[in-house]
Amino acid sequence: MRERRRHHRFNLHGRVRLELGDRQFEFPAADISTSGIGVLLDAAVLGGKPSGAVGHCTIESPDLAGVVDAYVSVMRMRRLGEQILVGLRFESISDEQLQIIRDFEARGRLRRGAHPG
Repeated sequence: MRERRRHHRFNLHGRVRLELGDRQFEFPAADISTSGIGVLLDAAVLGGKPSGAVGHCTIESPDLAGVVDAYVSVMRMRRLGEQILVGLRFESISDEQLQIIRDFEARGRLRRGAHPG
């Protein structure tokens, strides 16, 4: 499958709290980029096809310099063995919150010896 993302993903260890309507969930983070975050589910707890659903998420990780809060939309769901990877796209995120992610990405690039771009 061809990668369609414009922004490189970086693995992230942490928790994501997601509020969709009147439902609240907590999932382990899988990866993050400046355009969104991926979370891992053990089952299809979000329901059939929640693509486009908009909610609020809070991302907490010891790898990040702070907590990130953003409004997200459910972009895609993909089965990975027994788990499901759900892509959440940032719909509304402050410049300060985005900078926390950019700083994390910059550290990730330095660790890997990759060049920005």
